[in-house]
Amino acid sequence: MAVVPLAAQGAAAEPIPGIPRTKYTIKVTSVHNGAVNRNKMLASCSAGIGGTCSISRSFSVQRTIQVNLGVSRDFVAGQIGFSKSTTATVTAQCNSRPFTKSGQVYRAYPLGVKKRYNIIRTISIDGKVIKTTTSSGEAFNPTGVSCTLS
Repeated sequence: MAVVPLAAQGAAAEPIPGIPRTKYTIKVTSVHNGAVNRNKMLASCSAGIGGTCSISRSFSVQRTIQVNLGVSRDFVAGQIGFSKSTTATVTAQCNSRPFTKSGQVYRAYPLGVKKRYNIIRTISIDGKVIKTTTSSGEAFNPTGVSCTLS
């Protein structure tokens, strides 16, 4: 059984000569506060002409974070300032205006922050960059509910 000196147990790992090292960098390219995710309808209601309806409840909504190039979801979440949790709870308190024609529907969608970013993977050997690869990603962080009549 090998004995490891105490000083070496907590020491940072030094690069081993000739072994490739991978580094990830996330660069946010755009931020859209108040983004509505129209791909995920949470609820809907309808009424006759002149009537109204309301949507009042909580929803569990998925927090989406795209990853690529071998980077972890948790790493990207931390770099862009989003929670690592995969879901968020949002509450709707929406009351429609009066319906003006038949066939109208009042719909609730997740509202939140959408960020676009580049994932940059840099591979180096002995401090010399040998390959850089870039991929784009997008993330959505639900913060509320947006209701629309259409």
